Amino acid sequence: MKNEIYEIPYRAELCYQKNKGLILPEDVPYIGMGASGFATKAFRYLGINILPEKAAEYYNYLIKYKNPENGVLISQSGQSSETLWCADYVKSFTAVVNSEDSPLVKHENCAKTVLLYSGDESKLTGKTYINTLLVLYLGFGFDPLEAITILKEHMVHFEQIGEQMGELIRSKLRWRRKGPIYILGNGPNIATANMAALVLSTVIKVPVLSMSVSQYDHGFKETAKDSLVIAINHIGPEQKRTSRLLETVKAAGANILEVNNTLVDSVFSPITMPLPFYFAADYLANKLKLKSVFQVGSKITRVDLKK
Repeated sequence: MKNEIYEIPYRAELCYQKNKGLILPEDVPYIGMGASGFATKAFRYLGINILPEKAAEYYNYLIKYKNPENGVLISQSGQSSETLWCADYVKSFTAVVNSEDSPLVKHENCAKTVLLYSGDESKLTGKTYINTLLVLYLGFGFDPLEAITILKEHMVHFEQIGEQMGELIRSKLRWRRKGPIYILGNGPNIATANMAALVLSTVIKVPVLSMSVSQYDHGFKETAKDSLVIAINHIGPEQKRTSRLLETVKAAGANILEVNNTLVDSVFSPITMPLPFYFAADYLANKLKLKSVFQVGSKITRVDLKK
């Protein structure tokens, strides 16, 4: 897993160089599952007029009301079953994929292909998630080069933070009274919280919940006793509120960890903030002596038949 994480800066720079000048459409659905779906959420809170949609829910509940002319379908493998279901109903779509030799790219409705250049991934979708973010930043007119530079120069720093986080989570798993684990984020880093919870849940085999700080504040904070709350509290409108909330739940019996990154502008923080969580996952996988991260089913649903 660590080898894949340390490959992120190289793969990020490759993706950046290959996709400079990319233009992506606005005011259309951006459809994906898992990490591919999480990435699009960040851009709703950066003011981009897109419609982030989970492929399964979009197919099952919205297609009959919203049969779009255009859209963007995102899938690491280009084989995700739910995303392929949607491909039949989007009349002309852009496919954001890691493999150009995939069913999504070969679909008759695919009008354009954007490659992620993430390379192979067997442990977690870390490289693909970061590169999906980069493609979206580029496609919406941002230049994320400064964040890529931070990735290249500060991997050891991120690893140190991740190991501290991993040890805190490992200690939590040994508590006699086991409360919930929360990952909280604000604005575009709600996407980071979603991704972090997915990665950590996969590794520790314990549910990790992710949500916005405001959602946690409206009820979930009542579960603070014996919980672990990790808050991504980058510079932004809710930074002070988040810090106050953490003090409140700490007094109520929660263990807290506040994570921020002053190395990069807040607009690009979703690119760098996942790294400590990836390293925490690697640390936990080693400490828990996991032989395989994916033990129930497989990493991704691959099917040839339509629903």
